[in-house]
Amino acid sequence: MNLRVLIVESQAEIALFLEDALAETGEGRFWGDWVQPRTLHATTWREAAAMLANEPVDIILLSLDLADCQGAETFRRAQAVAQQIPVILLVGEQDEHLAVHLIRDGAQDFLIKKQVDCAPLAHAIRNAVERHRLLIAARAAAMTDPLTGLPNRGAFLALADRDRKLAERLDRRLMVMVAEPKSLSELAVACGEQRRDLALVEAADHLRSLVGPTDLLARIGETRFGLAIFDTDVESVEEAWARFHGMAGEHRILIGASVFDAERPASLESLLDQAALDLTPAAFAMRR
Repeated sequence: MNLRVLIVESQAEIALFLEDALAETGEGRFWGDWVQPRTLHATTWREAAAMLANEPVDIILLSLDLADCQGAETFRRAQAVAQQIPVILLVGEQDEHLAVHLIRDGAQDFLIKKQVDCAPLAHAIRNAVERHRLLIAARAAAMTDPLTGLPNRGAFLALADRDRKLAERLDRRLMVMVAEPKSLSELAVACGEQRRDLALVEAADHLRSLVGPTDLLARIGETRFGLAIFDTDVESVEEAWARFHGMAGEHRILIGASVFDAERPASLESLLDQAALDLTPAAFAMRR
């Protein structure tokens, strides 16, 4: 495995030392033969940002003393453009207190430049990559429904509201739908909650087969799913509604919909309420 390391350091001699140290760690003593560090070097934050936009990177060794950016602001910029990449700070002895503070803000580790050696460098990188992987997994789990594997209600509200704002800015329509399998309560009473959960998983799979790569699908309640679908040149929201409504009906899934229009903007909560009213005549009558 190639471990792609971006060294962001303005001092050429320190960058060269880090490249040599990483090359030595790749000889098998610190990683095993299956890891081969590959380095990129940026002398300024501007260069680093360009590389992050165009090159795959696994970890960043980030100096807080760059020619064009200093101190905590350097890490803030790295966080803004590369939140998914773990960062190890390279600091002088006088900046140790700042480095500790930035670790609380999301940096994975720090190294004192004058104390860097092969073993602590390899150790820091290995731990930083693993901790960051676990952190990303924990964040994903917090936004995922464990039964269906879909985004949960919190994730849907955040992502769908982002889509609503984008639709308003682009003057494009967005359809918000609520879907619910029929007769789940009766199924739970007759066959137990395990059978009801299986029906929910089956419904989630049917809905997955209908959504496109830019559509949003989530479980937003005990028995309900939420969807957000943009109006496009390929398929209008009316055409998407007809397709969903027809195929969902075949699998005994009720669907209600509302449409966001930039000329008559509405909140996500209002759109969800309107879609829920559209689920069944009984639901409409109950909410009048």
